Amino acid sequence: MIQINPREVAVDALLEILQEGAYNNMVLRKVLRQNGAMQQKDKALVTEMVNGTLRNLYYVDYVINQFSKTKTEKMKPLILAVMRLSVYQMMFMNIPDSAACNEGVKLVESRGYRQLKGFANGVLRTIGREKDKISLPDENTAEYLHVVYSHPLWLVKMWIAYYGFEETKAICIANNKAPDVSISVNTLKISTEELTKRFEKRGIQVKPGMYADDALHLKGSADLGRMEEFTKGYFHVQDESSQLAVKILDPQKGESILDLCAAPGGKSFTIAKTMENTGKVVSGDIYEHKIELMADGANRLGYTIVQPTLQDATVWNDAYVESFDRVLVDAPCSGFGLIGKKPDIRLKKSGVEIDDLVPVQKDILENAGRYVKAGGVLVYSTCTLSRKENEKNVEWFLANNEDFVAEDISEYIPKEWSVETAKAGYIALLPHISGTDGFFVSKLRRKG
Repeated sequence: MIQINPREVAVDALLEILQEGAYNNMVLRKVLRQNGAMQQKDKALVTEMVNGTLRNLYYVDYVINQFSKTKTEKMKPLILAVMRLSVYQMMFMNIPDSAACNEGVKLVESRGYRQLKGFANGVLRTIGREKDKISLPDENTAEYLHVVYSHPLWLVKMWIAYYGFEETKAICIANNKAPDVSISVNTLKISTEELTKRFEKRGIQVKPGMYADDALHLKGSADLGRMEEFTKGYFHVQDESSQLAVKILDPQKGESILDLCAAPGGKSFTIAKTMENTGKVVSGDIYEHKIELMADGANRLGYTIVQPTLQDATVWNDAYVESFDRVLVDAPCSGFGLIGKKPDIRLKKSGVEIDDLVPVQKDILENAGRYVKAGGVLVYSTCTLSRKENEKNVEWFLANNEDFVAEDISEYIPKEWSVETAKAGYIALLPHISGTDGFFVSKLRRKG
């Protein structure tokens, strides 16, 4: 029987993500397929160690630097990856400190760094003994949230300015919880009840959606893309925040809809389902390989009205002028609402991209507004929590396009949220309140 060390797999994955800038979800999918002979519990261990370490990286490095004379920025990449994974296990997992330490030291030696195993052993054992004595920043500071909940300091400060300290703390805590997988059921092929039964027979834990009628939340699902239910087009993976955006768009049978920044296609698919596959959904994107990806998805799901189209949303298209009943702009954004699902985002961005993105978002919005028919709807959404990219862009658009007005979206919002901004036509979904990705949706209507 093949013996595969899950900790070694996790170290290699962490190195690829942090040294080469690869995406955590893509790396994990690749390494788990490459090591398909691993038992399911070991695959789960790899996923937990990698994502958990990424979610808590600032804290883990803070702990290492308190007890190591050689600081993290001076360590060899392999040694640092082993130390980080070991400390994460010691601080956050139900694994004995001695086991985490011993396995880490073995890895150091087996990967050709025998001369450094004494260093690794000494630091890890000291952390095991002293971890109850870690000195942290003052509890009521941005620095405390930065360290304890492992979010970039600049981002924490920005959110405190927006939402206050306690709300920011709650966002950070929510971002550090492993999320469920959310799917949208293709009710044109199968009922939600029947698909639920199929998942449960496979040992997958299923919960109904919180806000979307056709949503399900899954736990214990391995490789969804290889399941029969996926290949037959019974569902596509989609967070409920995105499903709510489509609900607010409110597409109707027979309409012409433009999804201007559509890849990977989830919203277009939900739009087509809502329209009962009757009408037209033009799904634009700038990258050809993503057009192919959307075409494959639409074909798998059986949504024949979806028309994947190569289109740069920032470039004016005469053929689109006043051609669509509804236009959805799910704009390219900084993505800080996705930290819960993609913990590596917090480590790869500096905030500079926000200022770079805003002009692009404005160009797309300006074009999109002219594509809407008189009396039609424009929905602007992002998967970030950044007022420059969200509320400020909508304010700018309305100030410069007097033929558009914000439309009350209260009827689409769960009553328990009681979000005052819904009457003004927009909502920012905060993950600790909504249980979804952090998300922004605004609905604007062109005057008739």
